[in-house]
Amino acid sequence: MDRGRMGTLAGLTAVAALLLPTAASGQPPADTGVPQDTNLVANGGFDVGDRVGHPTGWSVEGAEAAANVVNLSAYRTAGPGSLELNVTSGNPVTVTSDRMVAAPGAAYTLTARVKGRSGTPAQLSMVFTDFNRTDLGTNAADTAFSTDWQTVTITGTAPAGSAQVTVRIAGGEAGWSYWEQVSLAQAPAAYDPRLGTDRELFLDDYRIESSRDVGRVVHPAKTRPEPLIRPTYPWETSTYIYGSVFKVGKVYRMWYDCNNDVAPGYYLCYAESRDGVKWTKPLGRGTIGYKDIPASRTNLVIAGGGTVAYNPDAPADRRYALMQFHTGVVNETLGYYAYFSPDGYTWTLAASKPVLLDGDVSNVAWDPAGQQYIATVKKRMFTSRTPGVYDRAAFVSTSKDFLTWSTPVLGVAGDYADDGAAQAINGLEGQIYGMPVLPYEGTYIGIPWVLLITNFTHGSQSSAGDGPVLPQLAASRDLVDWSRPVRDPVIQPGKPGAWDDGALYTASNVLVDDRTITMYYGAFNAGHGGQVAGTTPYTSGVGLATWRRDGFVSMTNASLPGLGDPGQLTTKPLVTDGRALHVNADVHAKGSLTVEVLHASGNLLPGYTSLPVKGDQYDAQVRFPGGRSLQALAGQQIKLRFSLVNTDLYAYRVG
Repeated sequence: MDRGRMGTLAGLTAVAALLLPTAASGQPPADTGVPQDTNLVANGGFDVGDRVGHPTGWSVEGAEAAANVVNLSAYRTAGPGSLELNVTSGNPVTVTSDRMVAAPGAAYTLTARVKGRSGTPAQLSMVFTDFNRTDLGTNAADTAFSTDWQTVTITGTAPAGSAQVTVRIAGGEAGWSYWEQVSLAQAPAAYDPRLGTDRELFLDDYRIESSRDVGRVVHPAKTRPEPLIRPTYPWETSTYIYGSVFKVGKVYRMWYDCNNDVAPGYYLCYAESRDGVKWTKPLGRGTIGYKDIPASRTNLVIAGGGTVAYNPDAPADRRYALMQFHTGVVNETLGYYAYFSPDGYTWTLAASKPVLLDGDVSNVAWDPAGQQYIATVKKRMFTSRTPGVYDRAAFVSTSKDFLTWSTPVLGVAGDYADDGAAQAINGLEGQIYGMPVLPYEGTYIGIPWVLLITNFTHGSQSSAGDGPVLPQLAASRDLVDWSRPVRDPVIQPGKPGAWDDGALYTASNVLVDDRTITMYYGAFNAGHGGQVAGTTPYTSGVGLATWRRDGFVSMTNASLPGLGDPGQLTTKPLVTDGRALHVNADVHAKGSLTVEVLHASGNLLPGYTSLPVKGDQYDAQVRFPGGRSLQALAGQQIKLRFSLVNTDLYAYRVG
């Protein structure tokens, strides 16, 4: 990775924010009364065009000269631009939005404003496609000619197997029309007001009804200046982690990756620790030798990489489960294979055929609440911005036994916001290199590894794309619909010249205690393209990242008394069992945090304005005057209104 380019990452988020659609911005707009815009379409107002006049974020096919972004006051309703389609007979044109992730079974509503000038207006449609870009269904509407602005509305449900959805405006007959305010919205998931005892984080808007002068802030992990594990043995040309780390009994157990010059070139290695910081590589645990070094004197446990899921309740011989990619014949033997182990050292292939197709990066986890395994696998779709180059994306699948898996569903793919982040560092596009899924407090947290491709010319692996790999955040309640309202890295690369200033990857899991979230990450001092000839030698290692409990994201207000605007956040209706309300919050100097309990109608319940919460509190009980509790409100629908002054609010719970 070019060091000058890496040096621009510190300002990436601020610059990229100017390029992003509202729904992907770093924080919800203040004072709107709603969390954020729900429009999935980038540049749906056609206010931005490229240098030839085509709308940014859209492709134009056919008679390209017929489609242009124009700024004509007589032909616009909002914003400076409109899409002008001036189609002549025999010269059709189609304008298509960037592809967006579609959730199978979800309902979508497409609306647009159109005004005719002459002839036949173009046709509006939304098109659902699968992994192979095969059309699964098109919902279209013909528009009657009118010289007045009219609204066109289309509804539809994503068919089974859907991966993406696009919006098309196609003109086939002679006609002159103008288009504005294209909006595609997914129907919200069915809302369940029942609030259990799990902590409610602010990774999505599921329980947020409204907000004012608060915004999501990503809190990057605290990291160490040096890696915990680095190459030390002859078989370790590099050390990093796509693997897993568990605390079993009193021992921390790590499966990490190393590269060497013996086929297949990369291996899964084993390490142990008593405190999670000082690690040893026990040579007696190896099951594979290296050249003239016998297996009994290595820590190599299996050829090839992979991630491990630990299920303490599984049969003894299947307590550890490994998913690993094997090359082979596409749609037959190329894919992900399952292994089991009783101890994490000796692995047995569970099936002769892949349990999931495609490759190469996978992440697996055991979900104790759902009693299921979760796998996120990388699939490569030919939908990238670069002709003939595949687009990496993370697909999600589940299994009860690690052998029979559900059909993978597209979870997170690179989008307009990721492309904008790459362009902000003079790059090309953003892709998803992999994504661990973390079962956490009744929800699922994804850690998408976002590869910002800068070029295809730098480094020993330049043909696969060079650029930084940055772990970010995603969230889902059902492993189908994923939300990415913030795009700041949750683990920041090191400063230029540091051992971890290039590509960053993470373990497939986190370790959580009452105060800390711990995640191990692998990093390189170069981007995904690898070492550039004549530059600093390629280095790598495994580092340690920590956050406060629930601390990936907070809802934040930075006002001070008399300076700035205090913030408020109101939940949707909640039903609790009436136990005590707790918050995880950091109330800074001169700040305050209070909570009001509202009736479902929004009226304040008398006596339910809390005493102020002060200081840095990981699990503070919210207290009400007169010793009131939520007991009298058990089973009723209520809302919570949080009032923040100079405060970071991380989570709340009832218990």
